[in-house]
Amino acid sequence: MKMNRRTFLQGVGASSVVGSLSGLMPGIASAGERGGAPDKLLKREGEIIYHSCLRNCADRCLLKCHVQNGRMTYVAGAEEQRKTGTAPCIKGHTYVQYTYAPDRILHPMARVGAKGEGKWRRISWDEAYKTISDRLKKIIAEDGSDAILPYSYSGNYGTIGMYGAGERFFNKLNSRILDRNVCIHAGLHGVESAIGTAMGPDPEQVIHADCYISYGWNEPATNVHFIKYINQARDKGTKLVVVNPVRTAMASQADLFVQIKPGTDVHFCAGVMKYLIDNNLHDMEFIEKNVLGWEDLQEQLKEITLDEVVRVTGVPLDTLKKFAHMYADSKRVMMRLGHGLQRNINGGRICRAIAIMQAVAGQYGKLGNGLVYDNGQALIGGNCSLVKGKHLRTDPNATHVNITEIAKALDPVNPTAYGKPSNLVKACIFYNGNPAAMAPDADAVLRHLKREDLFLVGFDFNMHDSMDVCDIILPSSTQFEADDVIGSYGFQYVQVCEKVIDTLGESKDNWTFFRELAKHMGFTDPEFDDTNHDMIRQFLQTDDPFFEGITYERLMKEKSIKIDVGIYFDDGKYPTASGKIEFHSEMLKEEGYHPVLDFGLPEDEMIASEKALPFRMVSPAIAHRMNCEFYNVEYVRNYPAYMVTINPEDAAKLNIKNGDKVRLSNFRGEAFLTASVSTQVNPGIVMTVKNNLRRFNPNGSNTCTNILTTDTLTDLGGCSAYHSTNVALEKA
Repeated sequence: MKMNRRTFLQGVGASSVVGSLSGLMPGIASAGERGGAPDKLLKREGEIIYHSCLRNCADRCLLKCHVQNGRMTYVAGAEEQRKTGTAPCIKGHTYVQYTYAPDRILHPMARVGAKGEGKWRRISWDEAYKTISDRLKKIIAEDGSDAILPYSYSGNYGTIGMYGAGERFFNKLNSRILDRNVCIHAGLHGVESAIGTAMGPDPEQVIHADCYISYGWNEPATNVHFIKYINQARDKGTKLVVVNPVRTAMASQADLFVQIKPGTDVHFCAGVMKYLIDNNLHDMEFIEKNVLGWEDLQEQLKEITLDEVVRVTGVPLDTLKKFAHMYADSKRVMMRLGHGLQRNINGGRICRAIAIMQAVAGQYGKLGNGLVYDNGQALIGGNCSLVKGKHLRTDPNATHVNITEIAKALDPVNPTAYGKPSNLVKACIFYNGNPAAMAPDADAVLRHLKREDLFLVGFDFNMHDSMDVCDIILPSSTQFEADDVIGSYGFQYVQVCEKVIDTLGESKDNWTFFRELAKHMGFTDPEFDDTNHDMIRQFLQTDDPFFEGITYERLMKEKSIKIDVGIYFDDGKYPTASGKIEFHSEMLKEEGYHPVLDFGLPEDEMIASEKALPFRMVSPAIAHRMNCEFYNVEYVRNYPAYMVTINPEDAAKLNIKNGDKVRLSNFRGEAFLTASVSTQVNPGIVMTVKNNLRRFNPNGSNTCTNILTTDTLTDLGGCSAYHSTNVALEKA
């Protein structure tokens, strides 16, 4: 059976065409045959099965999935878990559409014709496994296992599907190692360089704060259920301060909004600290007890003036002073540090400066204060190493590839890894990810994925930009078709993900696929006989004190367990080498930066042609999508995701009005978007949506935001620097 891409995509919206594809996708008719409630008013009846939202969102809601006759009919929040309450976000409410979407891939397919031509034939799983295993064995024999590269991130799975499944297989294979440092690592290293850990207090302790500072965080988009705790705190008199380049919905409600230029936060923090010290508003008692390198900080602050801070950051002096006084007047300040601001070339140094500023104000060690950043206690406290099967890897010399530099790794002429020449990648299997839309410099990524000498396997549950160029397409299940476990990072819960429905068509969950592929590769290790529940038990086999008392039996019974992180640093001890907060860092010095505060800006490390472009482009998350997911869901599709927000001053100069089609460009490529004129951004800044897909762009240009974004790594941690991207803008 053959079909082309055009026929396939037309079938997404038409049940008559879907029916003609002989079951390649679950059309409306076949979905109905699964026995769903005939009366929509009855959709909330049936058996209730507990599952957790596995989007890469800080909330990680506990869900109640209603099942009738084997079909999921309704999804609600688990009201017994206070942080979730009765309702998930808008995305969670669409999970029934998401699961039974018309473009679900239900059967394995093999490419016929050229890559990107969009022609496939249906094959069996046996044929798929034989094709893949034969090709991998051939590559290993000729080029070594280092020529095989996995690509994945969080996708739609929990601990097993995200960590255990693929990682266990690729560790046994001794494949090339993918460093998945795209998200938090710059900030992690920056905060750790000051206070010794990037983990902090339970965010729910915000109700005890006198001031809550949302620094580079966008709660309505990535932590919506935390807002009720903020509101509860505000009802008690807590002040709300927002620092962000974008006027978010939270910023519009704040007692003070600081609209800062992207990447200038070290200057802002230095200015605040200078003002606090000069006006005797700092907490000297706390500093004397808890800090090492106080004199070094004072000396470094002499290198900058408040006038320079205002010029660089764009923050008016009066606003800086108001921020400093609200900071100093509050006995307990909880600061939430977002992931977006550390996605700058200087992101690690930014997060370090913020952690130091919090110490100058004396804001550690009390109930209701502290710094919340990488609160992964409920996730990394589990035994992820055992789940990943790290012990199965026998080759310690495998090449490491940074996920942000995937275009460089796949280059057919000059492949590199961390700036050094590397061998050619001959095979890539991607799951839980979509490199053609998620990776920066996405045109180069897609161009390299089209290499005829690259064996490309895509394992996902719907068609997206990367699937278009695969040699083998495999149907994965959604999260609701597998058992898993997850920890939240916006809150402090370990939660179950019970299998809600049987897999649709011939789809397989992540662990089933990789376990069966391992058998076809000839792997006989007992680790590949484990079930999903075996791996949940392994995840809970940990000596981490946060997991004390959390057993498999208890978790299956209670569905969700809140861990107690206590009050961070209430004993005055910090997990640094000195046991103190370190204002002087030898690690920063060894990396070539100033050991206290480094005032380098992203532009300092841009190439000349990009630095000369007039607009800085930021591309944050939006509430109606999660990375490149939900674009195919009918209900969500009506929410715009191909807009570019432009300040009215810039729009007037370029004769751009609301709704105009515009072209953003730089040396990496171009993207066509729809203009939205608003003061949500300042002059010189444009805002787009991160990780939008090419295929759904209504401007008809098959372009997306990440065609433009830089794949330069951050200063610390090798993280992505998406927001350090400059572009030109014109009316299309």
